Amino acid sequence: MKGLAFVKRHQIKIASAFFLLLFMTVYSIPSVFVYIYPGQAGLLFRGLAREPLPEQVYREGLYLIAPWNKFYIYDVTQQKRTVTVVALTNNGLPVTLDVSAIFHPDPQDLKELAIHVGADYTDKILEPVIRSAVRQVIGQHAPEELYTTARDSLHAMVLAQAQQEIADQPFVIEDVIIEKFELPEAIRTAIEQKLRYQQEALAYQYRLAKQSDEAKRLKIEAEGLKDYQGIVASNLTPDLLQWLRIRALHDLAASTNGKIIVLGDSDRLSLDLSESLAE
Repeated sequence: MKGLAFVKRHQIKIASAFFLLLFMTVYSIPSVFVYIYPGQAGLLFRGLAREPLPEQVYREGLYLIAPWNKFYIYDVTQQKRTVTVVALTNNGLPVTLDVSAIFHPDPQDLKELAIHVGADYTDKILEPVIRSAVRQVIGQHAPEELYTTARDSLHAMVLAQAQQEIADQPFVIEDVIIEKFELPEAIRTAIEQKLRYQQEALAYQYRLAKQSDEAKRLKIEAEGLKDYQGIVASNLTPDLLQWLRIRALHDLAASTNGKIIVLGDSDRLSLDLSESLAE
């Protein structure tokens, strides 16, 4: 009876305390029950412990922690960050690039990341590293190189430079993609004109080389013909010529086709021979 009387006298206070406790319980549930989803990793900060931030890394799952502790959760999947960089070539001309970095934090080094860099490591470390790497690489080339041959390997050079600069950092740059490359309009037009002139000069040189080769061929052919004629002329004796005439007349006489043969006085013997052969 005394307890019931006490409740009746203090029912307002008891109800207020109950609702306050219920509110605090509901309010603290998100900080007591913590989900770590696939692709995430967490560090548990224990405010009352001797070592507030241990080495242990928590992976996917549901965890129950004290309300005064806190989970720091990091996305450890592949991420993309695009940076616009204005860099100078080796002759001081500006080039604008949109560079995307593919990266992720190293799950085994989350404590190092949390203590020395923080959750905003992309702003503090990643972007400055990408800008520095791009400027280092662009500064080693002339605009026309970047516009032609060097452009194909530009992303590989930027990636190597960026990986070298973050070698001691607790995150990894997997790849670098050059998404946009812009030269000033006047410079781009001048480079295109220069390249066109170079191609025309190469085409002209090719035509000259081809004509030179044709001239050499004709010279060799003429020299061969000259040598042939010299060999033939040195062997054409009067007796050989007479024999060739007789052979030609014999072939004509043996032919069944109609023919008229006109010979000079010196060919009288050949004619007589041809007539005798025809009979």
